[in-house]
Amino acid sequence: MNERRETRVEKKLLLNIDKEGFEGMGLTSNISRNGMFITTMEVFPIHSEVSILLGIGDETYPLKGKVVWSREFPETAPSDVGGRTGIKITETSETYLKYVKTIQPK
Repeated sequence: MNERRETRVEKKLLLNIDKEGFEGMGLTSNISRNGMFITTMEVFPIHSEVSILLGIGDETYPLKGKVVWSREFPETAPSDVGGRTGIKITETSETYLKYVKTIQPK
């Protein structure tokens, strides 16, 4: 059953993710107003609270989220990618929401 209420847009954006002192880089695969799918070196436990700093052009957007699912990549994956993670956004800014609205399909 698909629980998404928002359309996700495929978008590759660089991000910095922080969970209780662990800080790493990642890349989005898709984003929406309420969530995102990311790939990172680290696999984050489900229900973890994370802070994300998303880089879009010359702007950065601070977000807070909760890990709703997480999977390790198989051993055959590139060595710079450890896991895939689904994030539910719990805190955002108006500027991020405006950005997402501009890239939504019409």
